[in-house]
Amino acid sequence: MIESRSLGLLTGAAALCLASFAVADVQREGSNPEAIAGQSFYQGKSEGWFWYQEYPDPEPEVKEVPPVPSPPKPEPEQISKVEPGEIKPFTSAWIRVELPKFRDRAMDDPSPENVRAYYYLQRMAMDKATKFSEMSTNVIMRDPFLDEDSRRPQATYAANAMAREALDKRNEVVKEIGTKSGLFFFFKSNCILCTEQAGVLVALRNATGVPIIPISLDGKPLDNQLFPDYKVDSGQAEQLGIYQTPALALAIPPSRTEVVGFGAVTLDTLLNRIVVVARDAKVISTKQYQSTQPVFDNGLLVSKELQSVDKAVLEDPAQLSKYLQDHLRETVRMNNDEIAP
Repeated sequence: MIESRSLGLLTGAAALCLASFAVADVQREGSNPEAIAGQSFYQGKSEGWFWYQEYPDPEPEVKEVPPVPSPPKPEPEQISKVEPGEIKPFTSAWIRVELPKFRDRAMDDPSPENVRAYYYLQRMAMDKATKFSEMSTNVIMRDPFLDEDSRRPQATYAANAMAREALDKRNEVVKEIGTKSGLFFFFKSNCILCTEQAGVLVALRNATGVPIIPISLDGKPLDNQLFPDYKVDSGQAEQLGIYQTPALALAIPPSRTEVVGFGAVTLDTLLNRIVVVARDAKVISTKQYQSTQPVFDNGLLVSKELQSVDKAVLEDPAQLSKYLQDHLRETVRMNNDEIAP
């Protein structure tokens, strides 16, 4: 009996202790800000020993920033306008100013009078354009310096005939260039484009007789064994600024060399480039160069000499036309009289 009573007292004391601990936990949770929704450590045991609660940072105080004043708007530029009273009525300048006004008036108030007036002015503008077009045809077809058919015919059969003649002349001119110069061919043994370009150069030599001077940058022959009598580069490439292959340059005796191009090019392109370089180097004349082009050159109105024209000439259409015609005639004459050195 005594043991049972003692055991009951111990059990009751343990229950009281647990109850007091529970009350204390509840009190601590109520006063401890680290407790979440009244949960005790035992209820939140899944968080582990090192769990802790993070609280969001307090929102910073938003300070009102005074608005930045917008920059003042620039004043509109003053555009000089010609007063309508200063323009003669029904001239092109007058119609260009007044026609939009008549159009706007007719659209805002489409009365028969407003619409009719607008279309009569539009008819006048169209009639002026028609008369200008007719006179343009009349003037251009009588002036070889204005008629583009005199430079390059529009008829297909004529254009083709002119192109064929230009190609024949180009081959003749390139043959002449070959008697005065040669073509350096810079290559490397492992360059696939050099191998392909070599075949084009063989065709060039066979067709025109232009001497080909092969120069190997790495001292080795081409894979296809073309141009076996090559020379090893001894500084020529560096002097010409050639660091990639294939590269071509026109060798002009006694000591001039002009680059023709880099990379692989077709035979047609190569022929055109040789002619251009030869013209610039004075190996051929301008007249010879023009014979290789499928267009007749009758001069260009871009000379700086035209900038010194007298003001009286500019104010007289007849004098201005004659002045420009004389300039073009002189240009053509100089081109025709020019000979190769």
